[in-house]
Amino acid sequence: MKLQVLSNSLTAAVVLFVALTVLVSCDRVESPKEAKASATVDQHKDDHDGDETEHSGDVVLSPEQMKAAGVEVKEVTLTGFGPSLTATAVIEPNNDRMSRIGAKVAGRIAKVTAVLGDRVKAGQPLAYLESVELDQAWSEYAKSKGKRSLAAANLKREETLFEKKIAPEKDVLQARQELSEAEADLALSAKRLRILGVEESKLGSPSDAVKNNHLLMVISSPIPGAVVEKTVTPGEMVSPEKTLFIVSDLSSLWVVIDVYEKDLGRLKAGMEVKLLVAAYPDTPFKGNISYVGDFMDQNTRTVKARVTIDNKDGFMKPGMFATVSMDSIKEPLAEKIIAVPEEAIFLDGSERYVFVDEGEGRFAPRRVSIGRVSGETIEIKEGLKAGDAVVAKGVFALKSELKKGTLEVHEH
Repeated sequence: MKLQVLSNSLTAAVVLFVALTVLVSCDRVESPKEAKASATVDQHKDDHDGDETEHSGDVVLSPEQMKAAGVEVKEVTLTGFGPSLTATAVIEPNNDRMSRIGAKVAGRIAKVTAVLGDRVKAGQPLAYLESVELDQAWSEYAKSKGKRSLAAANLKREETLFEKKIAPEKDVLQARQELSEAEADLALSAKRLRILGVEESKLGSPSDAVKNNHLLMVISSPIPGAVVEKTVTPGEMVSPEKTLFIVSDLSSLWVVIDVYEKDLGRLKAGMEVKLLVAAYPDTPFKGNISYVGDFMDQNTRTVKARVTIDNKDGFMKPGMFATVSMDSIKEPLAEKIIAVPEEAIFLDGSERYVFVDEGEGRFAPRRVSIGRVSGETIEIKEGLKAGDAVVAKGVFALKSELKKGTLEVHEH
């Protein structure tokens, strides 16, 4: 009897366990509609994630934004490679903008108004000179002016007498001739004074000579610039052969390059060069070759080439040494490579990238591997092919937009 009861209890327990298992399984089964909705959400999420992965690194700009950022696109083509030509150089004053100033006549320096380093304007007095020759010229001018006044008065008197039929016509004609000669002598005397430095406005009454400093010759600068040399002191006797001042316009300088014989065929006038000086190693200056010498130095086997460079900021000083680099002339059979402007490449960490134009204002960063450098052009060994369009200008603005987009994704 006990055995029967135990068997019935065990059977009831097994039935209860099976019933519970069936109920749990039923709770976990989704309806067909719920399963379809879940699959749709997952598929949409996967599609969205895939789209974000494809375009998360692109920069999209409107035409107005591109114009404001100064974006310029250049097509990549195969180009001849010519290694950059580098040479040493020295900075010199521009001789076309330099004036050596001296006295026009012998005399004594009465006053010096300029000192070494002064910035002067064209026509500004540098010194004043006392000269016997100037005194003689002024005396001749005063006499000529008096004779002209006398001849004019005499002609007027003779014309009056002739009208009254008191004097003959020949006296009138002679008076006119004397006036013409007096005017010619006066003009010659005035011109001589102007040559000696006396201003036109000071050719007034002879009695005002001393008061108006007519007897002092003005030694002035014919050009604007800096006084780079001064060799005169007050009271010194000077002659026309001596240079008293040197004024140089340092806003334009010459960079004289020593070009070796083997490199002569690789440069020509008009080529752009990049200049570096020790004082500003991180600041390149630019100029153009204005002259290539016609003679070779027999000792150094070099030819002088000259670059005219703007120096309005005054950073460069005559006498500085410099290193210049330039793109050499490319030979017709030179190696063809993929190359882009230096400013088209930007760094992100330790990798180099360029922005590729994908059309409709979309720019994608593409990693590249660089090679040799030729002036401002860099060889691309991997990452680009002929026909690709890369951003040549405005890269900084695109990089800023790229970084801004990356930060927004991380925040999201």
